[in-house]
Amino acid sequence: MIDIYSVAVPGPLSIHKEGLGSDLLEHGYSPLTVCNLLRLAAHLSRWIDAHSISLHRLKPEEIDGFVASRRRASSRKSMTRAALAPVLGYLQRCGVISSDFALVPEQLPQQLQDYKDYLLRERSLTSGTVEHYLAVARRLLVVQGVHVSKDIAGLGPRDILDFVLVDSQRYSTGTAKYHVTALRVFLRYLHITGQLTNDLSTVVPCVARRRLTGLPRGLDSHEVSELLATCDRRTTIGRADYALLVLLVRLGLRCCEVAALELEDIDWRQGQITIRGKGREERLPLPEDIGQALARYLQVRRHDVDDRHVFLRRRAPMGPLSVGSLKAIVRTHMSKAGISPPQPHRLRHTAATQMLCQGASLDQIAQVLRHHSVDTTAIYAKVNRHQLLELSQPWPEVDHE
Repeated sequence: MIDIYSVAVPGPLSIHKEGLGSDLLEHGYSPLTVCNLLRLAAHLSRWIDAHSISLHRLKPEEIDGFVASRRRASSRKSMTRAALAPVLGYLQRCGVISSDFALVPEQLPQQLQDYKDYLLRERSLTSGTVEHYLAVARRLLVVQGVHVSKDIAGLGPRDILDFVLVDSQRYSTGTAKYHVTALRVFLRYLHITGQLTNDLSTVVPCVARRRLTGLPRGLDSHEVSELLATCDRRTTIGRADYALLVLLVRLGLRCCEVAALELEDIDWRQGQITIRGKGREERLPLPEDIGQALARYLQVRRHDVDDRHVFLRRRAPMGPLSVGSLKAIVRTHMSKAGISPPQPHRLRHTAATQMLCQGASLDQIAQVLRHHSVDTTAIYAKVNRHQLLELSQPWPEVDHE
């Protein structure tokens, strides 16, 4: 059995060894990982002592100096400030170091931090949408070499056009449309806050994409069976993966909606589940097979974690499963099942096409998928090809005489 307290931590952090070890265990770190983090804390403590640095006045630049010294010493592990986040986070909560100490190596520039606050407060966007909008804004600033507010004023129409033309080549048509929308929002924000004299959002070109020209790429019943069979339901992780896949493929939930699910959202008595997404909260029926999958998972879910989300991280620190991680899990299982392309949104299409083939109307599908407009659901009218063949007219014969 691993004894975490056998790790010696000399120097100014010695009095925090036991508290740090207990805190790491409470956050779900394994004893082996706790030992490694305590050794890292010991190394940091010796370095602080050797450089006569006060813990209460510890600065991010000094942590960067410690990380650089480990790199020079050819340390193979924990060579970034992010690796120190569990240790620094504990010291912050105890008031040993400043509460505004940066735990990650990169902070948002002030103009992007203000933009983030604007998106959250003024636009009331979801956290996932805010992160995407920030990524587009950050990429524009990086490509144009903008570092301070006065540089933003130098942006012109040609800069925006060049950025869109180059950036759009990296993505599909649908993703490119989403990105130019985010770009327009950022440029409009720069104009209304006075950072840009002219509203450059008007010069952002549109991405041509004709609606209803394609077919939804859902999975057939065999592919669904192959996908669910990739989950080993003898394990906790396998049961969790099976439950989230069933939610996606049967109810057509979005990945962000599955990640946001909390234990209180499942009403076992009424057989309903509450879904939160796109600024709305709605209740859907809880089918028996989904309820069974969730119940089997929740029986083995960790109960020592003080978090009410249904799906949790697989590694410490314990907490809710992020949308990005959930999508990665889905892609992994789709790849195992030989499904290409492994796009998580195809499971939402699958739910819609299955309902349509079972006789559901477009209005009913729109209610389950929570579409704001039935026009969004209209694309599924082309899925049932057998019924479409009944509507098609024979090609007129041509008399060659």
